[in-house]
Amino acid sequence: MKLKTDTWVVVANGNKYLILHNLGWPDHLDLRVLKHDEVDVPQTQDLVRDRPGREQAKFRPGSSGHKQADEHEARETAFAKELVAKLNQRAEQKQFKDIVIIADPETLGEMRPTYSGLLKELLVGEIPKDLTNLTIPDIEAVVNAA
Repeated sequence: MKLKTDTWVVVANGNKYLILHNLGWPDHLDLRVLKHDEVDVPQTQDLVRDRPGREQAKFRPGSSGHKQADEHEARETAFAKELVAKLNQRAEQKQFKDIVIIADPETLGEMRPTYSGLLKELLVGEIPKDLTNLTIPDIEAVVNAA
């Protein structure tokens, strides 16, 4: 993928993101970190101590279980939506002209419905991969190959 100078590249998953700024040109990426953030999202077993509840059936014998809420997943979803809210705000403030969003497929699926109309217009690409643990040169290589 060839990116113009000043394109933002956002690399995210459910608990970490990097906002990178391309200072290079289309044939030579030079991504620099503008902002990063990470939250500690404990596993569900660390967040919820109780077992799922059970309910006695009124008109038939036996009981049925309730599905336990996945607090870990809920926190990751909230983190992704907060990130998109920030990107929507920065798009309104005209802080970037083009943007590429790279996130694992689940996070990308949570992010897409919350894109503003302006963010959709500025979006030049999406890559459904989790690259948050890669180095900047490795991220540049993936973007170049896309």
